[in-house]
Amino acid sequence: MPEDQKIGAGFTEGELQFASFWVREQVLIRQVTYALLIGINAIFWGYSLWGFIDAYAISYPRESRITQEIEENGILLRQLSTNQPKGVQTRSVSVFKSTEDRLDMIVPISNPNEQWYAEFTYRFNVSGELTPVRSGFILPGQTSYLGEHGFVPEKTGGRSAVLTVDNIRWRRLDPSVVGDNYEEWISRRDAFDISDTEYSADLKIAGKTISRTSFTFTNPTAYGYWDVGLYILLKRGDAPAASTFINLSNVTPGFTRRINIDWFEDLPSVSGTEIIPVVNFLDESAYLPSTRF
Repeated sequence: MPEDQKIGAGFTEGELQFASFWVREQVLIRQVTYALLIGINAIFWGYSLWGFIDAYAISYPRESRITQEIEENGILLRQLSTNQPKGVQTRSVSVFKSTEDRLDMIVPISNPNEQWYAEFTYRFNVSGELTPVRSGFILPGQTSYLGEHGFVPEKTGGRSAVLTVDNIRWRRLDPSVVGDNYEEWISRRDAFDISDTEYSADLKIAGKTISRTSFTFTNPTAYGYWDVGLYILLKRGDAPAASTFINLSNVTPGFTRRINIDWFEDLPSVSGTEIIPVVNFLDESAYLPSTRF
């Protein structure tokens, strides 16, 4: 047989077997290919459908609740921030040299809160030396003073001081005590009358010229107190020139007293006097038993 007429000339046995398989199983291969394509498309469409269902039917409600919870927590946080007390405010400490190298210190303090009052301890740092620890308080919306008088430093010449406040305890007004109107409640108690205030700079005692502040203190309220503190400040314009502190005991309703304060320091150009009563009206133990709250 001639070479150019041989069937299968140029093909290997494996190639001939593959060609024979392709011819015999052509329909099956096409069906399997279609099935694979349909399966792959079904997987892609199923994944897309699951993502759609998860996004709008499963995850969306859950994530919307998370967003709602975040907003609710934010509202709660804002309410807590609003209800938290603001810090007390102070200014620079005034230091005055008294007789026998003693120092008097005083600092204004104010409470911007309408529903909170604070009780705390405080002291002054006088050029590195600490004064004794004192108890203090500041009532809602009140402006008052903290002071230390007659402090004898170990080193003379210190004339600067810094206030240190510790152990601050914030307390919210109790409606069962002050009712619904604190302003009215406090106005019936914080109503001391200070009248006939006079200042004289030419008083002669034992051949020495001193100054004297005189005033009349009256308690016109129906409430009595074990103690009423009084800060007395001499002013030179708006600036304090000297200060002292006295304590009145057993201040009954209707109590009245003429009070004289002598100043032995040289105090030129004094233009006014400020007198500030100090009572913790929210402390039941401050009242005389027969007139409590």
